[in-house]
Amino acid sequence: MRTRARHRLSLSVSVDMWRGYLFLFALFAALQLISSEENPIVRYVHGIVGKSVHMRCVLDHPHSIERVYFQKKNGSGTEIFVNGFYNRWLDVSPMYINRTIINKTEVSMELLNLSLDDEGEYSCIPFSYNANPTNTTKFYLTVTATYSIPNISVQGCGIDSGAYNCVITCSSSGGFPQSNVTWHMAGGNMRSLLRDEGELELAQDKQSRLWSVFKYVSLNCTQQVNITCSVGGVVSQAVSLCTPVNSIDITAVACIVLLLVSFIIIIIIGIKCRTTTNRTEDPTTDAELATLK
Repeated sequence: MRTRARHRLSLSVSVDMWRGYLFLFALFAALQLISSEENPIVRYVHGIVGKSVHMRCVLDHPHSIERVYFQKKNGSGTEIFVNGFYNRWLDVSPMYINRTIINKTEVSMELLNLSLDDEGEYSCIPFSYNANPTNTTKFYLTVTATYSIPNISVQGCGIDSGAYNCVITCSSSGGFPQSNVTWHMAGGNMRSLLRDEGELELAQDKQSRLWSVFKYVSLNCTQQVNITCSVGGVVSQAVSLCTPVNSIDITAVACIVLLLVSFIIIIIIGIKCRTTTNRTEDPTTDAELATLK
């Protein structure tokens, strides 16, 4: 009887121990799952309007992944399904149809033809075959747009004595976010020639939300300078301004020299023609002159 009692007691203790182990294991797994959700791996991604961006999930064992969901959080905090893979058809949000490519091997997604509306927070939520907790990866995507090559226009910057003051403008479009206009003068400080500087003018397209910028400056045109402007890191072509008043135009000099040479050639040809004419006069006239003598 005592042996049976001891055996029952031992079994009871064993069952309680196993229950304790299972409870600890479940608690540990739950804590890991909660930890993976509350402390995800964070990646910051940058994209350009019209281009594509690549989002790859950070996983310890990518080959053990059964399915993956890529989601985006909208302005109200609701998660929107973007794309993913599983053993059945997944409904893709209309705004992402034909704009995503899923790579099951490396567990990644490529988002194509970016727009400013694609900016925001994305999540990669993987599920493994063995139900082990996996890391959630969050992507914070920022989207920018490259400005067009700035265009410089010039007004009133001539070579005559009354054109010492000139106005130049710099304009560019199709960029995001807002950007200022920066002027550059080769080999000098533009501030020494600056007379007036206009306010930066900005205009935003309502549909694309892209910006156009415009700015002008007025210069005291007392010396020849080469100037460029830049918008959002894009630089314009250099423009040469303020040609000195006492300088001589090479083209004008070339034209004058050409006229002088042509005039001299004409004179030389005329002299030669007259000399040839005198030498070839009628010989009977010479004989009559000789008889008179």
